Order: sequence, then C-alpha cells, then structure tokens
Amino acid sequence: MAICNIPKVTVTTWSSRNVVLAGPTYRQYLQKALDAIKNKDIASIIGQPGMGKTTILKKLQENVNNSFYLDLASKTEIEDEFWSKIDQLKLRNMVLPLLSQNKGKYGYSFFKRLLGVKFEDWLEKVCNKFDEVELRIYCLSYEKNFDGMLKLISDLKKFEDLSLLIDEIRDNHIPKIHRLINSGLGIPVIMAIPTDSYSKITDLAIRRRLDESRISLDSALTPQDISEIIDAYCHPIAEDLFPIILSMWNGRELNTVSSILQFIKSDIEKMEKECNEDINCVKEKLKNSHTLKNPEEESRNLEKMIRDMLNSLSKELGITYVHPRGKRIEVKGKYIVAGIFFIKDNLAYVGLVKLMSDDKENDEEVELLSQLEKVEHDKKEYVVGNKFVITNSQKLNTNNVNKIEINTIEAIRILQGDADILEEKVKVFNSMLYNVQKSIAEI
Repeated sequence: MAICNIPKVTVTTWSSRNVVLAGPTYRQYLQKALDAIKNKDIASIIGQPGMGKTTILKKLQENVNNSFYLDLASKTEIEDEFWSKIDQLKLRNMVLPLLSQNKGKYGYSFFKRLLGVKFEDWLEKVCNKFDEVELRIYCLSYEKNFDGMLKLISDLKKFEDLSLLIDEIRDNHIPKIHRLINSGLGIPVIMAIPTDSYSKITDLAIRRRLDESRISLDSALTPQDISEIIDAYCHPIAEDLFPIILSMWNGRELNTVSSILQFIKSDIEKMEKECNEDINCVKEKLKNSHTLKNPEEESRNLEKMIRDMLNSLSKELGITYVHPRGKRIEVKGKYIVAGIFFIKDNLAYVGLVKLMSDDKENDEEVELLSQLEKVEHDKKEYVVGNKFVITNSQKLNTNNVNKIEINTIEAIRILQGDADILEEKVKVFNSMLYNVQKSIAEI
C-alpha cells in the first residue's frame, strides 16, 4: 500500500466525491462559502491555479443539496455547461406528483386511462399547450441558451433551494456572470476565479461586487495548514515531511497546494520504489536528501559554484573580475579566506558562504568581515563596496554584513546540480550591487 494517497489527476478535473479539505484556513473559507449559501448570497473565491479553489467548491458540493456544479475550464459559454448538467428524468420525477394532482386540468380523463394512455405520455402531447411551471419543467420547454438557463433556474427555485457553484471562470465569462448576479434570481452563487482572470476585469461595477464577497486564496497557507494538508495525504511520514515542505514553501520553491502535492507525489513514489515500500527506509532517505552532511565542505563547494556562475554572468552583471578561488584577506591583524571576491565598477565585493546545521549565532570570520573597509588586490587598493554572507541560518549575527538567505533545501538542490536555483540566487547580487552603488553615489 502506498505511503501517500495523492490523486493522479489535477484537482480541476478531479471527480472524486470524497474531497480532502485540510487546514484551518480552508475550513474557515469553506464556512464563509457555506454562510453565503445559507444567506442566499454571492461569494467569489479568487486565487492562483493550484491553491484549492476547486477543492472548496467540491467540498461545498458534498455539503449542499441541490447544487449545480459548473466547470468552465474548457467551456466558452456558461449555458453550455449548465444544460449538459441537466437531468431531465430527475426533474420529471420531481414535478410528476404535482402534475398528477391536476390531471383533469391537462385534459387527462378517466376515459383516456381506460384506453391505456399513460399520463406521462399524455403530458408529452400537451407540453406546449399550457404555460404552467410544473409542465415547463416536465417537458423542459426552455430555449437551450443563457436566457433559458435563467428561466429554468427561476422555475426550479419555486420547488427547492438551489445554489450555483461555478468553477474556472475566465475573463470571457465575466459579462454573463454579471448578468447572472443582476438577474434577481435570489439564489446563492459561489464562483472560483483565477487571479489572472480577475485582474483583467475592468468593469468597476462587476469588480466592486466581486470584491464585496471575495475569498482570497493567494498566499493563504499557514504552517498549520501545510501540516494538516501533509498529514491528510501522507499521515505515516507527515512529521518527517513537514519541515522539508515548510522550508520549500518559505523559500518559494513551492507556492501552491498543488505544487506541494506534486512534489510529494514525485519524490515519495521514487523513494518507495527504491525502498520497496519500506517506510523506515523512506524516512531515512528523506532525512539524507534534505539535510547537510558536512556543512564546512558543502560551504566551500557552494562558494566554487557561485564563483563559476558569477563568471558566466559577469557581462550581464557588469563584473570585471572574479577571483578563481578563496582570497586570503587581512583584517585588523587577523586573516579570513573570502570564498567570493569580485570587482565591479572599481569596487571590491567580498563574501562568505556559511552553511550550518546548528543554531550558532556568532562566527569569527563574519565578525572580522564586518570590519573590512578596504582590500588589496593585484597591488591595488580597493574600497569595499559590499560585504555579504550567504547562509541558511536565521540566527547568525551578521552586524553590518549583508545577509543573503538561502534555505537548506535550496542549498542542497544547488549542490546536487540545480543551476536554475543557483542562477536565481546569484542574481540577487545584481540588485544588491545596484542599491549599494546608488547609495554610494548619493553620498
């Protein structure tokens, strides 16, 4: 049996009726949507793809009777999806008892019953002869367009409480959504709208109405949410997974619920195969793949990788020289080896890499680096434009040394060869250097 139980398909097309909704934030948002349904109100769930909009709607569908769930992901028109969800047999069974109470009204006599004419067959013949709500519903006598959709909903709500759950609304759907909201139907409408579609809405009246009911999912996850989501899908190894996922979330490597689940699915399935589904083996692999084994050696390796990347980006960043190895520098009669040393606009930039596996707050090299003002290189003295330390430690005291934070997971991924993360981190230098140079120029 698999350690984690994660759907194989995306939540947008997930048709399971047993939807997992975990985390206090999502329970709060679910309750807000349930309250909107209870009050026959409007609510708009807005967020990036993969943040759980569909999950909330699916959970609403489980908890609310007589709801129409409309998925517009691949639909140009709302009414096309609506009419595809209409079950005529169900509607007929709903109104047939009411119609049977007034058989004579529709011309169905005792004589016709003696002749073997069924009442249901007779109703088919008189569909367009009476303008009665029950008969319209029985015969489904509506134009299969948007206006027909509104008319059917208006008729149905006379018999039962209805709600519309509309998923994946795009900007091209907004005009009809506005008509729906302003139609006076008086039924609750809960809508899921991707952030990019919401941002394209220029009609101020529509935007104001959506904002009044907005449930915003962007960046909504708290550590407690993440913990509960992991536990819901991977209970046996939740404690081992949580610090890893939280670190990647805080480092923005993972930024949606979907990305969390996809990462877990790919990594854990791979480890399960390697371990023949031995859970203790999987836990050990998790620990080894996301912890530093030799911080000092790994710091030196990361320094070299950063130097190489600085060289490859030197033209883009305006760097004229990158020292090919650690540079020995005297500071106040003592020496440090700066793993990163480069020159830009005739200023020297000096940095250390300090990967740590403990909570050490003070480091002698960082303290000495903080006192460095000038440095000699190739028989020339340079003013130090910036001093920095790249570290995974949040507790390390850096004084007036700029701290460039990198979480442990990112560091390990870089050391394992992830050039994209390395390039992204190195480009932090670019904005940092620009700000420093600007400050110096203004003095």
